[in-house]
Amino acid sequence: MATYLKLVQELVAELGIGGANTGGTVPDTVLSQTGQLWNAVNWIKQAENNINLMWADWRFLATDYEETLTVSSTAVPAHSGIETVNKWDRTSFWIDLTQTSSGQLEWMEWSKFRALLLPGSGGAGNGKPSTITQKRNGDLLLNTPCDTAYTLTAEFWKEPVLLSANTDLPAMPAQFHRIIICEAAIKYGNKEAAGEVIQGMEAEYIYLLDKLEGDQLEGREYERLSTQDIPIVVGIPGYTDDDSRTR
Repeated sequence: MATYLKLVQELVAELGIGGANTGGTVPDTVLSQTGQLWNAVNWIKQAENNINLMWADWRFLATDYEETLTVSSTAVPAHSGIETVNKWDRTSFWIDLTQTSSGQLEWMEWSKFRALLLPGSGGAGNGKPSTITQKRNGDLLLNTPCDTAYTLTAEFWKEPVLLSANTDLPAMPAQFHRIIICEAAIKYGNKEAAGEVIQGMEAEYIYLLDKLEGDQLEGREYERLSTQDIPIVVGIPGYTDDDSRTR
């Protein structure tokens, strides 16, 4: 598993930046670098972040939410962990998931929720919530004030965190760390007008991105199988959608 520093060292060694040898020991820190070594540090940081931002729902950015709801309140507590929520999995909200009385919350868009379910002058008595929404400021809101301190669980995709310290690890699985070096090398090639570097690294980057997406995007894993047993739905001319055949 390659740390931030190790990725920078590999990039510097492979490209011979600043006359570095292939031992992979230059630089000895990502901090306070100047010149081309500063560029190398920055290129690795930018490359990892660019890949993280390519898809909001990378599997390696997914994490769990679990908080206790407040009695007589429709407000949902913010995530208490160190991660920052980027996107919620809207199908993942459950109340008391491990209990026999568990129930899945329906997600409703804020504009519809505000018009139909937002408690108003008529008031809403305490009960077990059934619907959840997200306000424009990012806060989550329930349709009914809680009658019990239910446990709310969910899943979300976190905001990527920029690499900063020597020992920081990329968010993606270790077997794909090479793609970060490829993109960083392309940035080097663009700056130095080194077309041969760009050409070689682009080919490897495209190959690795295809593998990363197949491994870390839901629904894309089937593209990476040589054999698979999944139905193919075929629309037959002259038939309605209901008459489509699966084979």
